[in-house]
Amino acid sequence: KKLGRNKEKCQKYKEANRKEKNKIRKWKKLIKNLSPDNNMRRQLEKRIKEVEG
Repeated sequence: KKLGRNKEKCQKYKEANRKEKNKIRKWKKLIKNLSPDNNMRRQLEKRIKEVEG
């Protein structure tokens, strides 16, 4: 038996984290296709910085 591991909480954290990382990956792909002065691109870059820290 493993000590100090809460399986449900661990699973939830992993799921949430994976979703965030997938979002960031999608945003980065979108940014590549947008022009540098695009408003949407600026917003996405700002959001990525907020999420990544």
